[in-house]
Amino acid sequence: MDPEPTYDELTRKVAQLENDLLQCRNVLKRLKQDLAENAEGMLQVMFDASHDNVLLLDPDGIVLAINAAGAKRLRKTPVEIVGGNIYSFLSQKEMDARRAQALKVVTEKQPVSFSETSESRALEWHIYPVFDDDGEVSKLAVFGQDITGRKNLEKQLQEARKMDALGTLAGGIAHQFNNALTGITGNIGLLEMDLPGVHNFTGNIKDMKASAHKMVHLTKQLLAYAQGGRYHLQATPIREFLVNTLALLEHTLKPSVRLETDLPLDLMQVKADRTQMQMVISAIVANANEAIEQDGRIRVSARNVALDKASCQGEMRPGPYVRVTVSDDGKGMDEKTRNRIFEPFFTTHFIGRGLGMAAVYGIVNNHSGGITVASQPGQGTRVHLFLPAFGKQDPEQADIIQEKAATPGKGTVLLIEDEADVMEITHASLDRLGYRVIEAATGKEAIQKAGTEPIDVALLDIKLSDMDGAQVYPLLMTARPDLKVIVFSGYSLDSPAREILQAGANGFIQKPFSIKGLAEKMKEVLEK
Repeated sequence: MDPEPTYDELTRKVAQLENDLLQCRNVLKRLKQDLAENAEGMLQVMFDASHDNVLLLDPDGIVLAINAAGAKRLRKTPVEIVGGNIYSFLSQKEMDARRAQALKVVTEKQPVSFSETSESRALEWHIYPVFDDDGEVSKLAVFGQDITGRKNLEKQLQEARKMDALGTLAGGIAHQFNNALTGITGNIGLLEMDLPGVHNFTGNIKDMKASAHKMVHLTKQLLAYAQGGRYHLQATPIREFLVNTLALLEHTLKPSVRLETDLPLDLMQVKADRTQMQMVISAIVANANEAIEQDGRIRVSARNVALDKASCQGEMRPGPYVRVTVSDDGKGMDEKTRNRIFEPFFTTHFIGRGLGMAAVYGIVNNHSGGITVASQPGQGTRVHLFLPAFGKQDPEQADIIQEKAATPGKGTVLLIEDEADVMEITHASLDRLGYRVIEAATGKEAIQKAGTEPIDVALLDIKLSDMDGAQVYPLLMTARPDLKVIVFSGYSLDSPAREILQAGANGFIQKPFSIKGLAEKMKEVLEK
């Protein structure tokens, strides 16, 4: 058994333990200091890394701390700001407003939020109270967030909703116009068949037909607008296209602005969505017209050009192009403005009219083309469009030609249409072509007659008073599985008509249609 330690030995052991404990305390103290320093450093890094404006103020506005983003907004460094009064960096108007907001936080002990909007920036601010041990507000924590991007997205969403609503409205108007035009063009066609070669009437009929075709063209523009940017590319004789487009635009110019053209006969063809491209020309000419404040000139010219790789931009490829140039002698633009004209919602002249240059750029780019703008203040603007070209310009042909004799047909047609005037003229046209016609003004009536009458083909409108054509079609096929169906509509093919065609319908004809066009479509479907 070990002897018990003496008093001296115990004293030495206690002293050793006390020394070890002291060393442990020193180590822990150093660790705490290191952790505090690291935490402070980490907080400072996080503080400065924030893209938001962060400040700590006393109730009188003295800056106790500010991060790099907040200092940058004031065009100072944090060292230059800390210790100073935040109100000294503000205008008198801002200072009065911010003092009132800070006082409200101190007295009511509740956070305050407000927005600040300038021409180029939008900021959202929040002021929070910081309490001392007695529950009083001793400091103010201020956070400012740049919400410019969010505001721009909200604006784009609002614009998209507006454009969607306008597109729906445009589609509905175009549909109604096309229904009305069906009666006009149909009756003109019947007159031509009744009065072939009668000199006294030929000129009048031709004039009526020309006016009707202009209206058809305008409704196609409305439908294209309603289609939300879908493209239908086709070979386009650019000279003829420009002549026709500018003829429509000339009456929209100010009386003091004259329109000049330089369009050679040997221009190549381009592949374009004619309606979308007409919108592009319309927008550029409208901008030029707006830029001319007094008397002035807009000049539209075009040339065949060959571009090498260095001259191409975006999706363009080296090769032949038609360069269309629209120049004006208006007020022009400086370089800063010129560099921004393709930004969404940016405008130099007016708001909410026509097509913005961002949309123009998008349409041209979707045609694998390019656009450049040259301008100087007081020296006007020159816009160059580059459109991929192929082949030579086809000889100009008159848009309006006399109807040739339509091919007669035979068989029974179920005509499904709820507009009385369209029903009447279509019935008369089919009757003149030799068909027997059974009328149905509603989907329900059409389904009943399809099951009981001997029918070869149905002409189905997509908009009926009791149901849509897409609902009627499968019920027609159930009633008569061998029935051939032609969809006809005042809307374009990119509408519910495509859905019916994909379900098995045999053809599509768009209102307004000519008797010859109707005859050809009937013959095509019945002979399949």
